[in-house]
Amino acid sequence: MMQATTKAWRRLLLPLAAVTLLPAILVTGTGAEAASVKLNGLVPGSAAEGIYGATHLAAMPDEAELVYDYHFEGTALEKPFSDDVLLDFHRQTASQAGETAGFDVELTIFPQTRKQTVGPLTATAYNPILLVFFQRDVTHMSNGTGGNQHYFRNVIRHVMQDPEGAEIEEITIELNGQKLAARQISFRPFLADDHRAQLRGFAEKTYRVIVSDQVPGSVYEVRSETPDEKTGEVMLRETYRFREIRQ
Repeated sequence: MMQATTKAWRRLLLPLAAVTLLPAILVTGTGAEAASVKLNGLVPGSAAEGIYGATHLAAMPDEAELVYDYHFEGTALEKPFSDDVLLDFHRQTASQAGETAGFDVELTIFPQTRKQTVGPLTATAYNPILLVFFQRDVTHMSNGTGGNQHYFRNVIRHVMQDPEGAEIEEITIELNGQKLAARQISFRPFLADDHRAQLRGFAEKTYRVIVSDQVPGSVYEVRSETPDEKTGEVMLRETYRFREIRQ
């Protein structure tokens, strides 16, 4: 892996902030398979169980659009970037889905600045906003360090199944003036990584997911935060936060 200077970070990451979800989410199998697959054998107390231990879409109406606020900021960027991510859900018919009627989901990434649609994907249990988040995240790291996306993805998956690597707490969030019970799951997958020296601030990178069955689609917020290894300031922070459901 190669170390990247702050200027290199800006050159590599600013285009990613302006472009959209890369088609890489559709590379392995189909997008439908990637979005609908269930995680089997979740380890009790792990980040994976905290995030995927309950079905996200059980209370979704047959047709609805979830709107997420997107923010990308930090000292590695010359200026912060904000836009929306839209997930348009349409219930499948029984003949389309077979035994399990899921949703066709069309993603619209950054409609205000560089609109692009992806899909439709098929989602039967889990909110595809997680797919958007983790794919863009490993793309950022790969472009910033020269490392392999598959390596970053595998490390994240491994640590998410380790109960010792997870911090899970019950919290209260506020949405539209209401206080709602929620669960916050945090983990740092690269803290003990063998390539720590090459990872720069990524070695201390923290992921945070907030879920609540009182939020449409169950995922309230997904965030990653990377500190500057020298100053301790936030070098990169990427956040997706639920705003509203449109019907």
